[in-house]
Amino acid sequence: MSVNINSFRIFVQAVQNKVNSGNSITVPQFNSFANQAQLMIFEKDRNIFLKTGDMSDFLSWFLVNAVLNPNINTGYLPYPADYQHTAGIRSYYNGKERPVELVENKAWGEVIASELMAPSKIFPKYTEFANEYRFLPRDIGIVMLDYWREPVKPIWNYSIVNNREVYNPTGSVDFEWAPAFLNSVAAVYLQLIGCNIKDKELSAFANQYSQESNSLL
Repeated sequence: MSVNINSFRIFVQAVQNKVNSGNSITVPQFNSFANQAQLMIFEKDRNIFLKTGDMSDFLSWFLVNAVLNPNINTGYLPYPADYQHTAGIRSYYNGKERPVELVENKAWGEVIASELMAPSKIFPKYTEFANEYRFLPRDIGIVMLDYWREPVKPIWNYSIVNNREVYNPTGSVDFEWAPAFLNSVAAVYLQLIGCNIKDKELSAFANQYSQESNSLL
């Protein structure tokens, strides 16, 4: 179950009216801020995961798995088209799944040159470049990639009726996440547009977001 973009827009506009916010937001600005709000929560929750290992319900919404084949000659594998961040990689060898170890770019040359600790199909390694993974050994075979995909960008599309912008579901794109996350995304959206939130529940979400973000700095 997803959140309709028009319902979200009506909701945040109602909050703006409630607090007498004089901010006038154009449709392109609304679409941009709505997307930025969900991405800010996405990145915050991912940073918390990297720090604590705890994955939020919001972040898990975008966790997907793909079974892929790196180039057998180079060991290179392009990122999926909707790739955002890596969660983990496993290879399949001798009837078992094996974790593939991440190596930082600066140490990758040492791994390539290593004879004593050379990667093998039992102990494979990978690194991440701008647009691709690189694996050793190059003929690693099938890999199981767990990654967070990019959230779909929401779009509020409209038609002009009597000189007014009227919601048009054709061409509109809804949020993907469940209604349970509506208040948290709305709180961040309202902060982005400079709305002085007074509603207690939305303020709690906004304050929690700010505190959690600051704690990661």
